[in-house]
This record gives sequence, structure tokens and C-alpha cells, in this order.
Amino acid sequence: MTKFEKYHPLLTPHYTLDWLTKVRVKNVLTLYQQMSNAQTPPTILTTADQLNQTMREIFHDQKLVWGISTRPTDQFIGQAGFDPIDLTAKTAVLTVTVLTAHHQIAVLTEIYQRLIAFAWHELHLTHLTVIPAADDTMTRSLLSQLDFVPTTPAAQSYELKN
Repeated sequence: MTKFEKYHPLLTPHYTLDWLTKVRVKNVLTLYQQMSNAQTPPTILTTADQLNQTMREIFHDQKLVWGISTRPTDQFIGQAGFDPIDLTAKTAVLTVTVLTAHHQIAVLTEIYQRLIAFAWHELHLTHLTVIPAADDTMTRSLLSQLDFVPTTPAAQSYELKN
């Protein structure tokens, strides 16, 4: 068994982070459609292919990505993880994407705090990068509160070192 296969589910007080294969493809499609700015929007088939590719990359220790669901209702609200991740260099890009209805400071705070602690204590990473959307002022503010530092004057990405 590869190292990343054992890292599921992750729990927070209000959310479960588990493999995307545990989520209905149509729910993931809704998220991917929200995220997409491509000329050709995602379809159910391209979403299924992307989920399969993501799981292959997890099992080859290239990324670590989970679906996020609410704990009491098991409602899918987004995905999060480390993509890409380099255990040799002890670095990763941390991604958190939630459906618009759940893009709230309390939700993001709980998820980011859990994943930062997981990165430091379980994965022994020393450097995280987050690249928030240009118009996502809520996440940018949260990252500053969590001690992430903008890497450029335009704050296109944020870094946190352990």
C-alpha cells in the first residue's frame, strides 16, 4: 500500500474529507462547472475521467485530494488537498475549493486549519503555497490571518513555512 492511500478520511468538527470516488459524479461535476473558465465546460464523462486520473495520482503519491462533505448530512460541498505535493522537497500547493453556497469564512477557516495541521504533523511538510482566485478577498484575508505571506506585491500566491 502506498503512503497516501491511508490518509482518508480526515475529519474536522463539521466536515469529512474523503476520496472523491465516494461522492456522486454529478455533484463533483457541479463543482467543476463552477470552477471552469474553459471554452468547453466539463461534462459527466470528463469529470469521471478526471476523478479516475486524480485517484491514480493519489495512489502514485503525486497528489493528495479529497472531497469535502458536511458531517451531519454527508452533503458534498467541495474539494481540497495538496496538488502538487513533493515529499522530498517537503512542499505542496494547498487547494481548497467549495461550492459558492459554502464559500464562508467559518467553512474555509475550519478546512484550512485542519489541512495546515495535517501538512505539518502527518506529512512533515515545511512549505505550503496557496494560489487564491484573483477576486477572492475572503480567502486572501483568511490566509493572512493564518500567517501566510504574499509572495509578490500583487499577492498572486501566498506562502507559509513551518
